[in-house]
Amino acid sequence: MNNLSITLRRCRLASSRRLSSSSSAKGSESKAATTNATAPLRTEISPLSNASSARRDEPVDVGEVAKRLGIRLTQCETELLKTKLDVDKDGKVTCLDFTLASKRSLEDRTIRELCLQVIEQPANRFADYGSSFVKWMNLVGVALFSVAGTQVAGDADFNVIGCTLVGCIAGLGGRTVNNLLYGNSSPLTRGLPGVFWTRDRLSLGVAIASSLVTFIVWPLYTAGMSDHIFHNVIGKSELEDDGSVGEEAFVAACERDADFEQAMRMGIKKKVSAKELDSMSARDLFNYIDLDNSGTICAEEVTTLIQDRVRHGVEMYAIDTLALATNAVTAVHGAISMGIHPLVAATSGITMSLGSIFRDLFCGRDLVVASESYAFATGAGSTVYVITREMALRGIAVIAPIRISLAIATTIGIRYWEYVNGEPLLSPMHAKHAKS
Repeated sequence: MNNLSITLRRCRLASSRRLSSSSSAKGSESKAATTNATAPLRTEISPLSNASSARRDEPVDVGEVAKRLGIRLTQCETELLKTKLDVDKDGKVTCLDFTLASKRSLEDRTIRELCLQVIEQPANRFADYGSSFVKWMNLVGVALFSVAGTQVAGDADFNVIGCTLVGCIAGLGGRTVNNLLYGNSSPLTRGLPGVFWTRDRLSLGVAIASSLVTFIVWPLYTAGMSDHIFHNVIGKSELEDDGSVGEEAFVAACERDADFEQAMRMGIKKKVSAKELDSMSARDLFNYIDLDNSGTICAEEVTTLIQDRVRHGVEMYAIDTLALATNAVTAVHGAISMGIHPLVAATSGITMSLGSIFRDLFCGRDLVVASESYAFATGAGSTVYVITREMALRGIAVIAPIRISLAIATTIGIRYWEYVNGEPLLSPMHAKHAKS
């Protein structure tokens, strides 16, 4: 309430200064030009001063005022503006009418901004835990999506600058789009405008650091795992003269080490259907991996499988799912705090996934958001959050931590269903017709 009183007092003070500036306009123009302290106010009121006499209660030409401001109005538009400004309904518009209308507009806008500042803010210590959780998980989501973006860029043969750029786009792109769509800050009460990462150095730093670390560590990890498989799992003595793996050595390794076979199967999981993968024997698996039909598997082919195994493994899938759940909550939380309509806020989780689309477009690969459950899962989580908030607005005790938990559970549930069944929850448009 103290902030509101201070803001209104500032609005009245600014309005008084404008009136004072208008009254002093009947002085010489040279004196007005040399008074730098009130130059902004005089510039703002100058169209009114030049359009009429210095008296505030004398009528002004509304069309002339608009014209001096670079706005061209038709006769109907001019009459409509007169109607809006003529509060006392005396058929004329004065400088004072313009000033009072500006004051009312500024006060209404400021009060609205103050009201928006309390939306989704913690009212007690328990609610503060949920707010802190959202902030920290947002950083986790930025890091995870930056890692995934850097991996994809590395597969496209990007250098360190390109990989870091794509990583930052993947980690920050979705929320950037939401800031551009819904807004992020107000020059009146929230400090500097702009998208979140231009003011939040931590988010940008996390994205850059995650991308750089991935660019360095990811190739070392995959190369080390490939050497481990060739020398320890398959056996150095079983390798061919050129260091590749023959079919018999591969089958024997699969029979000795079930984890090795499972890792190889996981590497091609996204390339074949679940039923086809389950029916493959170790020899069928070898023939599928042997892309050049040379009868052997080289180190590069095994390294590619290891990379795919990590990306499509249950560990990365779980981390990816948690990042998506965080995105859903972060997106809808930001949209609601800007006073966005519930229907629009429910879609914020979908637009939050656009960072992955930008990543795929930069790297020239299929759009993962359009073919998997990314957009559907985050959109469903955001929708649940909006519904539970609407329940809270109607008096049902659904506090913020519960809303956050339900939204996260919805997103995780959809992703879990997809992982267990081995196919997207939503099938492509022509999938059923193709099967028939």
